[in-house]
Amino acid sequence: MLTATAREICNATGGYLVAGDPAVVVKGLSTDSREIQPGMAFVALKGERFDGHDFIGAALSGGAAAAIGTSFPGHQVVGLRPGQALIQVDDTLLALQKLAAYHRQKVLKGPLIGVTGSSGKTTTKNLIAAVLSPVLKVLKTPGNFNNEIGLPLTLLRLAPWHQAAVVEMAMRGKGEIASLAAIARPTIGVITNIGTTHLGLLGSIANIAAAKGELLAALPPEGLAVLNGDNEWCRRLAATCPCRVVFFSTRGQGEIYARDIGDRGLEGTFFTAVFPGKEVRVQLPVPGRHNVEDALAALAVGFSLGVEPETMARSLADWPAEDLRQDLRPGPGGSLVFNDAYNANPESMEAALQALGALPGRRVAVLGAMLELGPAEVELHRRVGRFAAARGLYRLITVGELAGEIAAGALEAGMPADQVFACLTHEEAAGHLRGLGHGDVVLFKGSRLTGMEKVLAIWEGSEHD
Repeated sequence: MLTATAREICNATGGYLVAGDPAVVVKGLSTDSREIQPGMAFVALKGERFDGHDFIGAALSGGAAAAIGTSFPGHQVVGLRPGQALIQVDDTLLALQKLAAYHRQKVLKGPLIGVTGSSGKTTTKNLIAAVLSPVLKVLKTPGNFNNEIGLPLTLLRLAPWHQAAVVEMAMRGKGEIASLAAIARPTIGVITNIGTTHLGLLGSIANIAAAKGELLAALPPEGLAVLNGDNEWCRRLAATCPCRVVFFSTRGQGEIYARDIGDRGLEGTFFTAVFPGKEVRVQLPVPGRHNVEDALAALAVGFSLGVEPETMARSLADWPAEDLRQDLRPGPGGSLVFNDAYNANPESMEAALQALGALPGRRVAVLGAMLELGPAEVELHRRVGRFAAARGLYRLITVGELAGEIAAGALEAGMPADQVFACLTHEEAAGHLRGLGHGDVVLFKGSRLTGMEKVLAIWEGSEHD
């Protein structure tokens, strides 16, 4: 947690004290005035639909020790109470980032692991924290606080007793990961994979790889890059890395790799992890071979930091499945819901379908569109449809006009027409789930903005009517 005087905050951010005592001590920080506790600092961020400056008064009334903004009206200056300070900066977001960078350098003496990739970032981040936690006190990114606001807020939660941190880094364009890395200053960089996510924004996979590679460029010479040895673009990036590289692989193409992989559906996924001079059997509590890659990345990080393979294997076996970003739970009529609706790209969509195929019972996939794929979006959706057709599905349901291309691809690949339903609305899609019951398993997946969880909610509601 941030602990600093108003003077130190001014020095870190390049701001200046408008009013108050420079010796005022701040403990903690928030960008939400509703979360302010006595003694915290409030940072007035500006967005397209809000301006935090409108809530400075509420934050000060709530006991904030300091407010950081680009301007302050006269009544706030005059009405400032003892033990409070007003700090003016040119840009509040930049000030937040500078303060996070200052705090990270001041507090954390151990490794900071940055995680990026086209998919699997959150799962890998959680698994890295899991394998390190038995031997180190670890801070990890909460939820998906992985952007220009979330990452600084994560770093500002660092406490002196933390011995390591694992932070997730997302991007939507060139230069964004470089900016995040400049704040976090990672000592270990992990790239889970490089695929078609944000293809529409960056134009080519080569550009996506270059953007992800900004994490590697930020590593110190004594640092470590942990890369997916099964991914062509990760291997290309290795040549640009300024430090040591360790590959993980499911095909024997890395220093740390998996063999004897078995997906036993609801029993989870099993594999043997092979390290230099040692191997250990690993069980993950969720289905899906794609989770093996994420686990290998975590094992590679842990091994590089001296954690025993047996210790890491126990941590992975015991780790809560909800941290693997897949929600397997009972559904209507005794069915099983496989809710992976947080986000989607072609690679993660195919991985989820592969995992669905390992589950027993009649398998149904409810799929929404994959966004930001650019000119290739139609073909990429049809590719997923062709992949789905080979998974032995009982029913394929798509939602939305673009997702209809998934249905078209499945039909092209020979999936029977009476098993494929291209729907335009969530309600229509939910209608095709009625009648499913005991032993059936239903996957929900699509890009976040497609709202696939709405189909699930409508289905569950209709079954309780």
